Amino acid sequence: MNGDFFGAGSQAYLADYVLKPGDATDGATYLLLYSGGLDTSCCIRYIQEEFKGSVIALTCDVGQTEDFNEIGRKAVNLGAQYIFKDVKSDFYTKYISKAIRLNACYFDGHPLASSLSRQIVCDCAVDIAKQRNLRFIAHGATGRGNDSFRFDNALLSRLEGVKILAPVRNNQLDRDQEIEFARRHKIPVSATRNSPYSVDENMWGREIEAGPLDDLSFSLPSEALAWVKLPPLASGQGRVSIEFDAGLPARVELCDEGGRTEFTSNMVEAIMTLNTFVGAHGIGLHDHLEERASGVKVREIHESPAATLIIRAHKILEHASLTPIELSTKRYLETRWVQTVVSGRVDPVIHCIDEFANVASRRITGQVTFKLIAGQCFIESIKPVYGLDFRSIYGENQGLRYNQDLVAPAIELMDEPMRQALRNHEIASSAMQAS
Repeated sequence: MNGDFFGAGSQAYLADYVLKPGDATDGATYLLLYSGGLDTSCCIRYIQEEFKGSVIALTCDVGQTEDFNEIGRKAVNLGAQYIFKDVKSDFYTKYISKAIRLNACYFDGHPLASSLSRQIVCDCAVDIAKQRNLRFIAHGATGRGNDSFRFDNALLSRLEGVKILAPVRNNQLDRDQEIEFARRHKIPVSATRNSPYSVDENMWGREIEAGPLDDLSFSLPSEALAWVKLPPLASGQGRVSIEFDAGLPARVELCDEGGRTEFTSNMVEAIMTLNTFVGAHGIGLHDHLEERASGVKVREIHESPAATLIIRAHKILEHASLTPIELSTKRYLETRWVQTVVSGRVDPVIHCIDEFANVASRRITGQVTFKLIAGQCFIESIKPVYGLDFRSIYGENQGLRYNQDLVAPAIELMDEPMRQALRNHEIASSAMQAS
């Protein structure tokens, strides 16, 4: 093991749950959360050489566009056992569905993506660890972002007594060091100094960071995009109708000059198709600053065409169906839910918020239709089942049922305390000025 890259005397072992070299005997088995990328590929070699351990590389299909056979071959060629799990359906049921009902967006920006996928991956890892009686779990997160919190807290809260190994974080490696380490150990990776972006992808979003994006003045790297087509490449007109039942998509219809496509039961397939269809119309790109757990701001590019459109439709239908007090209460709870999931410090309060969202969503039923035109999205129709708009409340003959004579008495009764408060304000202000 080359000491220039690993074993640099980090103080990471101050935490009891962090695996130290003396905690494991030679030949112990380590379950590695394996993406096939630079970080986790280096982790295989590190475990083998520094800890003399055997590695089980776990890859979860959360909807990323990857050649899983190639990822498996890479893991095996590096001397690891390989396990592949397709968890897309569970990902939607357990996490994306909650994110939809809670309009989960980062500071009202991009829809949450990687922070959700970390949870389902840890669910899968813990299941395997329990089945095989494994105590050591490794991941490739650095100490610079939020993933260390997300992975560590998710694993610690699910598996009692687990020891966690994070070689990149523990040895304070930067990306150039990892690329050089991979080159020396003949580890095939896609990251190079000419293509240095770190990309994390799942069915709900695609996140691009690092490399030139660490310079906040760097122009939008269109070559790093995969789903969203920017003008003039964005295609012409399209139409998307999303029908909701109790706050979740139940039917999705796509239309353009090529014809019509409908999804009624397989929402995983619908989401992945929407990413391509909506992205081709130039919708779903978010370019902003993300805040790390340390408070450091970093530039990230997010592609989330399906999530952007579905959450927008959900918000529109929700606004048409819930009372102002319900909406303001839910907005506050949504913020708390997002903060806990993003940071990885998941408080039990999220279960209470989930229940609130489930109850509030009972009336979020109906259909929203959008027209997509080269990067812009327009509402074509809103059809709530439990709407609070004039037509939903009063029907076609609104003039006969809505008694406008009641407006003036209501103003007199309800607003008189405010008018009195204004008079009192003038009196109190005059008294203070006189003194």
